[in-house]
Amino acid sequence: MNDQPLVIGRAVHYVARGSADGNYPCTCRTALVTAVDSAGQPALVVFSPEGLFFSAPLPHAEPTPLAGGTWHWPSQQEGGSPCV
Repeated sequence: MNDQPLVIGRAVHYVARGSADGNYPCTCRTALVTAVDSAGQPALVVFSPEGLFFSAPLPHAEPTPLAGGTWHWPSQQEGGSPCV
């Protein structure tokens, strides 16, 4: 686990769910923390080629496999489909 503070403006990765029809695969996207709720969960603005997505507070992803609709700290190695 990362010991960085979760504060507004910090860069994280959002795990996009992907589309049911498979046109958009499940993948990690760059996101910025816009708020942190009382439970310590961040609300995010997510950047993707299709546009911006604004989320309500989201849970932290488990190390592996990553579930869509969660966030995690950026790592040095991203690749493949991270989702379950």
